[in-house]
Amino acid sequence: MSHQVISLKYRPQRFEDVIGQEHITITLKNAIEKNRLGHAYIFSGPRGTGKTTTARLLAKVVNCENPQDGNPCNECTSCREITEGRSLDVLEIDGASNRGIDSIRDLREQVKYPPTRGKYKVYIIDEFHQITKDAFNALLKTLEEPPKHILFIFATTELHKVLPTILSRCQRFEFKRIPLLQVMDLLKNIAKQEGISIDDDSLLLIAKKGDGSIRDSESILEQVIAFSDKDISYESILNILGVIREEVYFEMFQALMNSQAEKAIDIIDNMLMHGYDLAEFVSMFSIFLRDLYMVKAHGSADILNTTENLKKNYTDLAKTQDAHTLIRMLAIVNDEMPKLSRSSNTKILVETLFIKLSNLQDLRELDEVIGQIQRSFPQPAVSQNEQTTAPKVTQASKSRPENTSPKSTSSQSSYKSPILNGNYGNGKPSTDNSQSSEHSQEKTTGSEPDQPTQDGGHAISFEDIRSNWEKVIECIQPKKPAVASLLCNVGISSLRNGTLILAVEDEYSFNTIGRNEKIICSCLEIVFKEKLLIKIDKKEVAESQRVIKKQKIDEAAKKVIQSFEGELL
Repeated sequence: MSHQVISLKYRPQRFEDVIGQEHITITLKNAIEKNRLGHAYIFSGPRGTGKTTTARLLAKVVNCENPQDGNPCNECTSCREITEGRSLDVLEIDGASNRGIDSIRDLREQVKYPPTRGKYKVYIIDEFHQITKDAFNALLKTLEEPPKHILFIFATTELHKVLPTILSRCQRFEFKRIPLLQVMDLLKNIAKQEGISIDDDSLLLIAKKGDGSIRDSESILEQVIAFSDKDISYESILNILGVIREEVYFEMFQALMNSQAEKAIDIIDNMLMHGYDLAEFVSMFSIFLRDLYMVKAHGSADILNTTENLKKNYTDLAKTQDAHTLIRMLAIVNDEMPKLSRSSNTKILVETLFIKLSNLQDLRELDEVIGQIQRSFPQPAVSQNEQTTAPKVTQASKSRPENTSPKSTSSQSSYKSPILNGNYGNGKPSTDNSQSSEHSQEKTTGSEPDQPTQDGGHAISFEDIRSNWEKVIECIQPKKPAVASLLCNVGISSLRNGTLILAVEDEYSFNTIGRNEKIICSCLEIVFKEKLLIKIDKKEVAESQRVIKKQKIDEAAKKVIQSFEGELL
């Protein structure tokens, strides 16, 4: 008797033998037992997950002479003919080679004839998505109202290519990838029946290579048996399949954690010498990092579908690692993976990637750098009592001028946020003598609303506010950096009856400062020890009203650039 390959020899003959697809097999069995069988089914899903096998089982059971609990008896004439592939009532059609409209016209003519032996004439069309659009349309009417003795079963791996008009006329079943442990159990059972000696690590390696496909896994097992005969070793499988051993990923990870870039390069060179694909290695290393993070996050390796030995290795390694570091490494690897398929020199890209990972501790997070910059500048001296007992300030109404638009001035684009200026908190006014005299002149007139006015009912003066405006910005900076930045560019117009009049030129500043009015008033009270309200006017800001000058902005920019170890161009 000629040899029969494993995938055919151990093909399921009952619905219970189809592993990993219970949501489909139970539904079909119930439909048969309750006599609620449909006229057309679409089986979709990855290759090797049981679509064609389930279609044949369904064809057998609907024509079986003695069905048992929704399963075929596999003993009657009809069952034997279908199993041997010689039944006239079950026609398996390859959709790739019968995809044209002429083939569908022939099929429409054939469905008129009744079955020769069984109750149904079953058409199983594999690779159904390869049928042309015109052929799909020609099948619509027959598919919607077929003869009572016709059953259509379509199998496809690309359901999205099937027309929606076809899908709406069929019952759809989605086949899933087979879980790793279930594949291992199936292979172990087959090996036992074949008298093959194989360990769990080898079975795991075959199941992983099969990638959730029963047929692929069985084909690999067939190949391994041909090479090793009755005693299959882990090393022989590595040599046959070209699979990278799991220990290499642990070794590479330890090299990266120890900043041993030269050792990582040696591992890459060694894999190239043995003919391994570097792109596949990077892909598998990302899976290794994902598994390691999952063990770290869950505190147990039971979440992984792997052997007990590898579970222990993952658990021991995860205990000594930082979850944040694993996430960073995983993100870096995944960002580089798309580039590998487009590169003409994969080796350089892979080496660069692992050199970068080996120096991960030298890469600094942006939040860390910003925090270091902020800590390098003096903070306002505010007592804890003042911070915790600051009274609430009643929100002042904001005046919004109607039908007005800010005037663009040349000075607006030249100012940037001086929040990081190291001169904050020195108590020195930012205006020069000419500006001070100019404000004094404006103060004496007092006739124009935009001119600064002295509020006689309060101890604080307009000049005090201008002189200490930078302290107000320092107070707001830790709470609302964006608001502090906007306050650097406002104009301080006047102080009237305990209300500070501020001028802004754009709608964004007007709205943002208005929304944060309570915080600004709170900081004004902290700095000046007196309750002050604010009022915002949207209009052109005169140069004399600005407190923060261009010279200070340049100094702040220099400090930021120097903190990042750059240079000012």
